[in-house]
Amino acid sequence: MKRRLLVPREEIAWFPVIDTEACNGCGDCESFCRPGVFSPGEKVGPKRPKMTVSSPYNCVVLCERCAPKCTSGAITLPNAEDFERFVEYVAV
Repeated sequence: MKRRLLVPREEIAWFPVIDTEACNGCGDCESFCRPGVFSPGEKVGPKRPKMTVSSPYNCVVLCERCAPKCTSGAITLPNAEDFERFVEYVAV
C-alpha cells in the first residue's frame, strides 16, 4: 500500500529529533536516509560534527527507519499514532 497525505506536507510536524548529547557524529543517518533529512552540523574541535535535522520536511510521514539505524540511540520520532490522521493508504 502506498501512503497519500491528506494535507500539505508542511502542515505535518513529522520529523526526527536528534539528542545532541547522545549523537556521536557517525553519519549513519545521513548515508541511510534517501530523502536527505540529515546533515553534519558545525564542526567544533577535533571530534566529528554532531548530526542535524537539516531538511525536516523531506522526512516521509510515518517513516521510522532511521531510529533503529542510529548506533547511539540519538534519534527519536513522534508517536506514529498521532499522525495516522494525516495519511490515507491506497492500493498501488
